Amino acid sequence: MSTLRFAIPSKGSGYDGAQALLESCGLRIVRANPRQYTASLRGLPDTDVLLHRPADIVEKVAEGSIDIGITGYDLVAEQRSDDADLLVIFDDLGFWRVELVFAVPQGWVDVSSWEDLADLAMELRAQGRRLRIATKYPETVRRFCYRQGINAFELIDSQGATEAAPSLGYADIIADITETGTAIRDNKLKIVGGPILRSQAVLVGSRRTLRGDEHKLALVRQLLELVEARRRGRLFYSLTANLAGESVEFVGRRVTARVELAGLQGPTIAPVWSKYASTGSTPQWYAVNVVVPQEELLPAVDHLRAIGAVSISTVQVQHVFKAESEAYARLLAALEGREP
Repeated sequence: MSTLRFAIPSKGSGYDGAQALLESCGLRIVRANPRQYTASLRGLPDTDVLLHRPADIVEKVAEGSIDIGITGYDLVAEQRSDDADLLVIFDDLGFWRVELVFAVPQGWVDVSSWEDLADLAMELRAQGRRLRIATKYPETVRRFCYRQGINAFELIDSQGATEAAPSLGYADIIADITETGTAIRDNKLKIVGGPILRSQAVLVGSRRTLRGDEHKLALVRQLLELVEARRRGRLFYSLTANLAGESVEFVGRRVTARVELAGLQGPTIAPVWSKYASTGSTPQWYAVNVVVPQEELLPAVDHLRAIGAVSISTVQVQHVFKAESEAYARLLAALEGREP
């Protein structure tokens, strides 16, 4: 029986985010020693967790030495090219959000847009040199520059502190990822134009190792079901309230008078066994439960209040499962080379 090889970032915000996501799905990374780069995943059998550099995860999934992995979309966009064996299985895991941006010295008061950079590149070419751009993302930046009409430039490979490149004199500007912009400002740089690329954590998979392996696909389906349902569940709240009425039908009609606030499929209504002595004059109470999107939480509370509901309580939904996993259906379609 085959074992699923699942890679996650070895440290930093990528590791922290992956660990938090998996734990919220009921899956726990178990490491015998914090210095080890292998672990197991409690809750998902026959799965080895491998801790790697995010860039290495993209490469190893593409070549098939790893089956699935969590990495950044910026690295997938940079390294993917036209590799049909590298599949993006889940395109937004909800963490590790960064932007790839251009940044220039703050003293360049006349440079504030991509068009200004294109003009500057032309001016420098007239002087006999090219605009030097330090970056860890040469392919992404090259494609973007050509699309924006920035044609005269030189890319400087930077695997260290890219923000320091202009002050050290080996580049004019930088193209680097940022989460808050603090490091850019601390190095007396400013962001020019909008983001070159927006990135977040994604789940990637290897076509060559998953296709035809039913056991690995079954494990991937379990993972996708949990991640997808958890990501969806975070957007919903479950409301429970007590409402007096003459019958289930009577209460149901009152709750569904506002269809958009009456739950995913409709309310669940059940009689309440009163803790007080039953008399002929005691009204019949019903427990009403509805699940609503987060943005409809207060409107739903107000609607229940308006029809006489009391003791309204709410709980954030942990998981919302649909009839089937949409992510898994897309994966199967991609493995078979067809549209989902």
